[in-house]
This record gives sequence, structure tokens and C-alpha cells, in this order.
Amino acid sequence: MNLKNEKDIFDIMPFFALAHHIYKNKLDYSMKNPNNIPFIHESKYLIHIYKEKNLSQDDLANIFGQSKGTIAKHLRTLEDEGYIVRRVDDSNRRKYLLKTTKKGDELALLKINELEEWNRKVGVLDLDDDSMEKFRKIARKSEEILKDLGE
Repeated sequence: MNLKNEKDIFDIMPFFALAHHIYKNKLDYSMKNPNNIPFIHESKYLIHIYKEKNLSQDDLANIFGQSKGTIAKHLRTLEDEGYIVRRVDDSNRRKYLLKTTKKGDELALLKINELEEWNRKVGVLDLDDDSMEKFRKIARKSEEILKDLGE
């Protein structure tokens, strides 16, 4: 296909399909990485727990827009494999805070490097601040619309 004269599939794909396609390719890339671990979906939670101290399950559910049950399932996997630990929050005894273990720190760094490599390869790092802010604005607006529908 001559891309100068003809459109390719990405020229006609809607915005959200493009975003989904990029994310799917990122997952496939992770699966083919020689350092692959079977915790592809869990790695995004692990990275956040590693970077942001004192996160709870509720915090992760809010950050990723997923149910507490979904988050709990993935956290249980990370905990069972020794990547994270839970500890009671001293200010709220009913709340558990999440922390990476030494093993979790090592895996989080590996996954952060993989993500940075992916972002560099596909050009995410070439996006200017204005473009990134536009994407964030779209994400915020989509969240607001859903919240308004739920009230």
C-alpha cells in the first residue's frame, strides 16, 4: 500500500480505537519481552504502588477507574507472589496500605524501564506538553460525563 496516495487503517480509525490499539500493542509487546513475567496487568498497579507511597486498594480503584473487586484480584496475585505487602493504616485501622517488597521493587523498576522503552520507540516521549494536556483533558471530561450520568 502506498501511504502517500492511499489511507491506511490508522487514518480511518476513530480516536478511541487508536488508543485501544496502542494499549493492546503495548500488552503484546510486554508479552514478547525477554524479561516477560506473567503479571502484565498487575504491573501497572505494582508501578503505582512502587512510585506512590501509602496507596490503598480504594486509591488504585479510583486511579484506574476499576472496581475494588478487580483491583483486589490483582493485588492478591501480587501479594501471593511476594511483590507487595499490606499493612494496617495507623490513622484508619480498617484501611490497608500497600507497599512493594524488595522483589516488588526490582520488578517495578524492570517494568518502568520496559514502559519507558516502549514510549520512546512509539514516540510518546516526542509529544509536547500541550498534546499530553489535551489527552488528559479528554480523559477528565470522559470521567465527568460518566459521573454526571451516575448521579
